[in-house]
Amino acid sequence: MTVLPLPFPTTNVSVAQEHMARFGYCIVKDILSPSEVAAIRQRLAEQIQAEAERGLSHHMPDKKQLVVFLLNKGQVFRDILLKAAFHEVLRSVLGEEYLLSSFHAHLAHPGGNKAFHTDQFWMPPPTTPDKRTLIRPGSITRSANRGYHVGGDDIMHAATIAPAVVCNGMWMVDDFTSENGATIVVPGSHLSGRQPDHELDADANWVPLEGKAGSVAIFEGRTWHSTGVNLTNVPRIGLTTNFCGPQFRQQENLQLGTLPEVLADMPDELKKLIGFKSWQGYGGFEGAGEWVEREVYTVGELRPTLNA
Repeated sequence: MTVLPLPFPTTNVSVAQEHMARFGYCIVKDILSPSEVAAIRQRLAEQIQAEAERGLSHHMPDKKQLVVFLLNKGQVFRDILLKAAFHEVLRSVLGEEYLLSSFHAHLAHPGGNKAFHTDQFWMPPPTTPDKRTLIRPGSITRSANRGYHVGGDDIMHAATIAPAVVCNGMWMVDDFTSENGATIVVPGSHLSGRQPDHELDADANWVPLEGKAGSVAIFEGRTWHSTGVNLTNVPRIGLTTNFCGPQFRQQENLQLGTLPEVLADMPDELKKLIGFKSWQGYGGFEGAGEWVEREVYTVGELRPTLNA
């Protein structure tokens, strides 16, 4: 049996795409320059301090801290969203059209724990004409529908699996190492056809996504992953950009939440990415078929002005 080498940091997009297809993840190195990383670090430090002063920090129970909705919090953040090499990998997973779903800074503070999950936990498992539907779409929850508990043998021995409809980028502001809480993934788990079980899969054969600052680790929505345990005494910093197919609901309401002054200077390419352009007849409304705008509304209730 041939044992394939695991993905390694690369600047070759074709290699990264092959890693993604085989293992469910890849690492593209040197996608950010040292000056870009430094600018991101400075802007993020300012934002973290300012939010803390105002009581706006987002600390999670598992030693993680988020700085949310980075779209509004600096041009240095928005600039990474249009990196060409990154989108070449995204298109190999999601196709030609997709949406930014969320954009956060992610700080792994010392300590923490691992808890595998996928980014498309809400995707109903496949079914066939002669089998019952395992889960109704509107009944799926983040905590309840995991692993073996989804449908017993039906899900463990499924002949078909759901496609990837989500893809995530973890941008390394720090070097990511096995010691400082680098994101961990289970290679090949994207083809398992199921969600990880917190107890039964706790010791899955995971590897850390190690890379230098300025790299981006990309993993698709079916890949089992978790924040690693940070064994150092300083936080590990990354930026997460989550993308989804154009027919799915975004995590953040970017059309409503983006600040007017940010939207005013935004190029059409980025406006499209956050959902201001309709897709296949979805997302528009009367009077705004292709591009939608704020403060533009559909026709309301009318009365004739002429006598019959």
